[in-house]
Amino acid sequence: MQRFQLHRDDGDISVCHWAAPGKPVLHWAHANGFNAQTYDPLLAPLAGDFDVYAADARGHGFSTLTADPVHYPGWDRYRDDLIFVLEHLCDKAGGKIWLGGHSMGGCASVMASALRPDLVAGLVLTDPVIMPRTARVIARMLFRAQGGFILAKNAAKRRADWPDADTVKNAYTGRGAFRTWQDGFLGAYVDGGLRPLHGCAENTVTLACTPAWEAANFSDQRHDSTGPARRLKMPFTLMVAENGSTTRSLLAFRLARVPKKIEVVAGSTHFLPMEFPDRVRAEIYARASVGAKI
Repeated sequence: MQRFQLHRDDGDISVCHWAAPGKPVLHWAHANGFNAQTYDPLLAPLAGDFDVYAADARGHGFSTLTADPVHYPGWDRYRDDLIFVLEHLCDKAGGKIWLGGHSMGGCASVMASALRPDLVAGLVLTDPVIMPRTARVIARMLFRAQGGFILAKNAAKRRADWPDADTVKNAYTGRGAFRTWQDGFLGAYVDGGLRPLHGCAENTVTLACTPAWEAANFSDQRHDSTGPARRLKMPFTLMVAENGSTTRSLLAFRLARVPKKIEVVAGSTHFLPMEFPDRVRAEIYARASVGAKI
């Protein structure tokens, strides 16, 4: 895996690349609080059959785009950033490309695909954050009544600064969101999600996605996600978590008038790509009609 940078007016987008020149192009979009490299155990085995890319979203990983939680821009900015990346990849590939995404990255992929169908051949989505309008209204009411979303409040309290990467890995292993992950994902998350911390005697690294930015992502639900899901013009596969799913509107996807597959993955949680990477890869191959090993 190698990295390169795409330059925007307010910073750089860092893109992971598992190169396979001449093969179908796939871009994978990551979840809130994680980073592109987290998915290396999922994506690296695809590289013999796909030219695979995964960009660090704004405020995540090694991207340096402006990410100020005080002036939070909303999830539409993730859509626009992704379109910027897709335009570059499609220009390089000479045509449409395939998209995959998890959680927030799945939502951004849906919104980008609905707005720019000329860039996208099809999608494989793993538990994207899709909320109907009524759920968004209720969520905002609860936010005001409870002083914030639980996920956002928990994210805001997350420890940011650490002595070193090994301490982070040891602290997270088998705990919280990481307890169901297959081997390799946690190490990849840490490798792609820490930045050097200078001027502190006790700690040498800090989370690339700051707790305040992660919390802002959880708190903001102004964007429309069900409308773009209904308007998809390309084939897609939707893999939904059996437990704790963030895909709250299957109806929106069912209303899309395109070839589709919608499946609830038995035994899975919201971290489906980390729990069932073989299943996700199989769906990518099936959707893109690439006959190859899983």
